[in-house]
Amino acid sequence: MSMKILIFEDTSYKNLYPLNMLRATCDIKCGANSILERYETILGNKYETTLHCRNILEAYMKEIHPQKINSISKDDYLLLSGKVIFNEKSLNHLISKKKKNTFYVSGKELVAAFIPKNNIGLLKERVESTVVTDKMNLFDTEFFEKNSFNKIDLSETDGIKVINYSWDIIEHLLNGGLDEDIEIIQRSGTAKRFKKIKNRDTFVNAKSIQVSDNVNIYPGVVIDATAGDILIDENSVIEPFTFIKGPVFIGKNVTVKSGSKIYGPSVIGDHSKVAGEIAESIFHSYVNKQHDGFVGHSYICPFVNLGADTVTSDLKNNYSIIKIGIDGNEIQTGMQFLGSIIGDHSKTSINTMLNTGTVTGIFANIFGGGFPDKLLRSFSWNDSGKKSVAYELIKAVETAKIVMKRRGIDMSAEYAKLMGYYSKGSQ
Repeated sequence: MSMKILIFEDTSYKNLYPLNMLRATCDIKCGANSILERYETILGNKYETTLHCRNILEAYMKEIHPQKINSISKDDYLLLSGKVIFNEKSLNHLISKKKKNTFYVSGKELVAAFIPKNNIGLLKERVESTVVTDKMNLFDTEFFEKNSFNKIDLSETDGIKVINYSWDIIEHLLNGGLDEDIEIIQRSGTAKRFKKIKNRDTFVNAKSIQVSDNVNIYPGVVIDATAGDILIDENSVIEPFTFIKGPVFIGKNVTVKSGSKIYGPSVIGDHSKVAGEIAESIFHSYVNKQHDGFVGHSYICPFVNLGADTVTSDLKNNYSIIKIGIDGNEIQTGMQFLGSIIGDHSKTSINTMLNTGTVTGIFANIFGGGFPDKLLRSFSWNDSGKKSVAYELIKAVETAKIVMKRRGIDMSAEYAKLMGYYSKGSQ
């Protein structure tokens, strides 16, 4: 039987602010891989995959992905949520036991659905819709209930993690998510690019340290894989007097500067340049943190620049559970340790202090003495203790073009259009 995979976005995408403003939810990095890459690693080439996203993202998604975007053919489709992390066992079980005209939930959250080709018109109408409404062309449980689909609750199924909010990713990281990601990579075809490292006196549990081609680890680097595996991808440089404690995944073309301390579980994504102290955090890609300063229990998006001695608080003085404001609502995260969630292209000045549970939108500039607000809007200049000022779009675009060009990337017209869309206050 011919079957295709559709990785979809749902109507609750705003809860993942600001991580999916300039990318589809499935492109959020939740460990060594994005959710999409995790699906691809587990499934291999068994199924053709189509991606589904908000209409506003469609044109840009077509630039960065080879898969079809928001396009349906007459085939059976298994829909998989772009905000759900399946392990291999749970995903393969779902595929083998799928039932026609059925949707699957975990609690209240939609995680999957199976639509046979004799009902494909229903799917095509929603996915290929160009009508812009509050729900746009996206999915929710109501869509399937209205169309009389059967419902199966997978809440008791192990190996299914729903990422509802940005901080859920940090929780997933702390609860073995990175270890699992590394195991999946090591069992997949992509494992071929990693080889066990040649031991040195400064490597602890060297059998659990693997590197790819052209990795340069200077003398004087201490790497400890006792608590978890460490993978370092191709063309990365680890400068002298650095300490890395696993589990840690370091992506391609990364520079870890002299004297750095990285405590796992942590991910340093492709093309990032880091220094100082980093703990239990994800740097998506193209992050600049080239000076001293502490970042802990945080998620840092692409093209963020953290000025010298920028520090994130990740524990309140009274050790209480951290609250975060999202879309006008204050939400209990359930977490005692949580640093900052920093959106794309945001920048901090030297000596910036970020309070516990700080969230910034995209293109936010943060400077001045004292602690800035814990919720900083997109396209804003934020001088601590003063009222936020709007960041003019034309100036933001000019700066972003310079920043991206320095990393060998020419900003596309579609990327600039997305900036324009969000600069008007859209989310």
